[in-house]
Amino acid sequence: MMFQKGDIVKASLNPVRGHEQGEYRPMLVMNSVPLPGDVNIILPITSKQKSYPLEVEMDDRTITQGVVLCFQIRTLDLASRGAKFIEKAPSDIVEQCNDYLHRLTDDIT
Repeated sequence: MMFQKGDIVKASLNPVRGHEQGEYRPMLVMNSVPLPGDVNIILPITSKQKSYPLEVEMDDRTITQGVVLCFQIRTLDLASRGAKFIEKAPSDIVEQCNDYLHRLTDDIT
């Protein structure tokens, strides 16, 4: 299954190392074009808000609750992880996450 930017899906993030988010959890797909190897750029969603910079809070427009961790950028082969589509995120939440990603990667050369 091909996932699109703004899709909220659930899959396992394991294995992990250090402070990476893990376990079976919701995540927000952030790429708008297919990437080589059918991988997707994702941002994990956690139910434990810690008021870190670069968190985007989900609201009552979605079944999925919690915060998107925009600093925990991952690329995953969602199909091989058995990802399941949950819902579409509101466009303003996706755009706020997109803005944070641009800020994070702006100085990378």
